[in-house]
Amino acid sequence: MKNGDVVPINEEHKQVEVARELEALAKTLAHSTRDIPPPSDSYALLAELATTIESIEQGCRQIAARQERAFDGTHHFGEDERGEGGTGTVTAADELRRAAAALDVASTAVRAAQSANGVVRWVDTVQSGKTP
Repeated sequence: MKNGDVVPINEEHKQVEVARELEALAKTLAHSTRDIPPPSDSYALLAELATTIESIEQGCRQIAARQERAFDGTHHFGEDERGEGGTGTVTAADELRRAAAALDVASTAVRAAQSANGVVRWVDTVQSGKTP
């Protein structure tokens, strides 16, 4: 384990709170990546981003599996007036698996971008009079 690594903690019964925290941090990241000083940090940033995407993919797969294990009369009492019976959990599981597959493609692309970025010899301090 490297310095700064966080040991995963099972936050059972706090998943919504954790998802909200992740959403807030993702928004902060989205707004703060217009520029990356120093540019050499982009390699580590891409690695962290890929790992985050992989974790979200895992979450989607796990929630899909939970949806598949839900039984009418045990885990839920049917659907509301818009539903057609027990299809909500099946459809949700299918869509979550589809999202997980897309996230797998995304994390692979980010890892490829990180690899390509790894050969760039970044200049972290622009010399005066030069424009980036």
